[in-house]
This record gives sequence, structure tokens and C-alpha cells, in this order.
Amino acid sequence: MKAESKLSRLALVSPWFPLIFLVIPLSVILSITFHVRIPLAGYKPLLINNSCFALLIALRFVYNLLTLRKPIRYGSWYRRPRQSETFSRPVADVRETLSTAGYRFDASGNYGEKRDSGYLGTTLIYGGILMLLFTGVWDSLRQFSGTLLDGVGIATKLNNVEIYQVLKKGPLTPKPEELPRMQVIKQFLPDAKYPDGATEILLVSKDNKEQLRTLKPGERFTYRDYEIYMSRMLFEPILMVRTKDSNIVFNGPVKLNRLAQRQGNFDYYGQAVVDRMYVDAYYQPEQGLLKVVIKNRDKLILDAGMHFQLDQKVVQGGLVLTCEKMGQWSEIQVVRKRHSGLMVMWGLVAAAGALLRIVFSAQRVWLEEDEAGCRVWAVGKETGNLMRDEG
Repeated sequence: MKAESKLSRLALVSPWFPLIFLVIPLSVILSITFHVRIPLAGYKPLLINNSCFALLIALRFVYNLLTLRKPIRYGSWYRRPRQSETFSRPVADVRETLSTAGYRFDASGNYGEKRDSGYLGTTLIYGGILMLLFTGVWDSLRQFSGTLLDGVGIATKLNNVEIYQVLKKGPLTPKPEELPRMQVIKQFLPDAKYPDGATEILLVSKDNKEQLRTLKPGERFTYRDYEIYMSRMLFEPILMVRTKDSNIVFNGPVKLNRLAQRQGNFDYYGQAVVDRMYVDAYYQPEQGLLKVVIKNRDKLILDAGMHFQLDQKVVQGGLVLTCEKMGQWSEIQVVRKRHSGLMVMWGLVAAAGALLRIVFSAQRVWLEEDEAGCRVWAVGKETGNLMRDEG
């Protein structure tokens, strides 16, 4: 590599240049953590960023491999320290002393370095990061992540992409033909056995083999190349609020999610917003107790409670509240498995390389003729100690 090639330095050895590829991943993490929109914090920018990062690391890995067995690996142009030390000995004498200690010098005879395991560590760092990025990018290109709401009833074909309310696919995602039919057999409300609820499902494969499973939030069931799990249980009342002369105030569903802490008698809560009108609904499934609060531009127009299926309607202040039906849904996630084990393994390889790099520092030296003898710039303590020992 030529000393004047600044582009080569930037691409192959600069420790700062790769840091620009951490901006988008950090933006994604901040966006998810704080629930805010940050420019470029999305799937496509992250995929492009990681692909370019992988190409850069691949260049560095190949370069390190090619120079790993060479006597001169770092090069005289790379990061010469500012501080130097002068010894009252001729350059040739200093060079001979260092050569005897294992240093190898370039053609000019003014730059030398001693082989160190830290360079192997750097190579392992690049190799581990490269395979980590490659595995992550490959999984992203083939990702399949679908969310559906399902309840007790007929079987659902999980290989039909149209059933998913939310679906994320990569450009190389294969068709999910191996996914089975899924039928929800029973739903368990939160109790001592199932603190977050549970769903009993029957999976039927193409060859009609059946598997009965109970899904609980936080537990994943592996089905071939996919993972199927329940993320939560929610309710969805269909509410209608009208005036006594049948003018519709609100008509539609409100999705109710479980509260982190019970509010009064209620475990589930949801909100719908229509034209600056806020519809808040609270539900207690064990007793079927439903409460609806409606505000229009901060003005309270309804605050009524009813027992689902027991009360046909509730009349309050000239408004009539009815709940036609109550949907009870299990939110099911179907995701293609990622190679998490491989990513952990390659991460450990990179960590081992970092440990080698820390333990075994580079031993490099620059020599220059000086009026007082030999001026020496050294990286690593061994050079200075060796010269002082030689007197």
C-alpha cells in the first residue's frame, strides 16, 4: 500500500471511519426505545447501512488475511507516534539489536516491526463482525414477521399472507408454504395459572398431522423454520352511542389492551379517536363489566357503565349506549427464525479477537539518523525497554 493513498487508509485501517455505520442502528434503537420518529430509522435504511458496513469489513478482513503472514504488516505510513527518544548509538547498531530480538525491517531499513498475536486478533475481529453482519443481513432479506388476531372458531391458514393485520417481509422471503392451519380451541383469561392469559391451539400440517399447544406470552413454539407465539390477549367491543332520536354519535370497535395495573375494577382499556372525540373504554372480563367515557373537545358527554350481555342498553343524558358484541382475540405472532445462535458464536469470535488485540499490543519502530545518534519512534513498550537494556 502506498503511503500517499489516503483513501486506502480510510477504507482499510482507519478506526474512525466504520463508526459512521453505527448512526442508523443507534437511531433505530432510540426510535424504538423512546417511541419517536427519527429520519432513516427504518427497515430499508438499516438493511442498506448494514450491507455497506459488511462490504467495508469484508475489505478489511481480506486485507488483513493477505498481510497476516508478511514480515511487514502495519507499514511505516500507519500511525507513527509523535514522541521519540534518542539513543547515542548508530542506526545500524540499533537496527542490528532489534533484528536480533525478532524485528523485521522494510527495504529502507528505517522501519521495522515484530510479529504480534494482536494482528491476528484484529483479523478475528473483522472476521467475526463480517459473519455477524452477513448473518443479520441474510436474515433480514428473508425475514417473515406476521401479526394476526384470532379467536375460537374455524381454522386459519397461516400460509395465507392476507390474514395478517401486520406483515413484514424481506425481498428474498420465500413463500410460507410449510406453515400449518391453526385453530384456536380455547382462550384462558389471566389467572393464577396464566397471569397474562393463554391460548390453546391446534396446528394441522399439510399431511394432516395434528399438534395441540398452549401458547403463553413470552414463550415461543418452534414449527420448522418458524416460531409461533402469543403476544397478548385483547378484547374488542363493538360500541354504538346515539341520541334518543337515533343520531349516531359513535359507532365502531375499540381495541382493549390489558392494563399494567388495574384501574378500579377494570383490567383492560382502549381508546378510539374520531374527529376530536375521544372514546375511552374499560372492561372487566370476569364480570363482563364495561365502562365507556366519551369526551368531545374536553367536554364530557358520556360516562356510563354496563354489564355485557346482561344490559341491552344504557341511557344517560339523552344518549343511548349499546354493545352489539365483544370480540375476544389472541394476538398471534408468526416469525421466521433468525440464526441467533450463529450470531452469538460470531460475536464471541470477535470478542476473542478483541481480547487478543488488547493483550498483545503492536511492537513497531521507526529509526532516523540524528546528530546525537539514533532517533527512535516506538509503538509498544518492548522496543524502548530493549534499547535501554542494551545501554
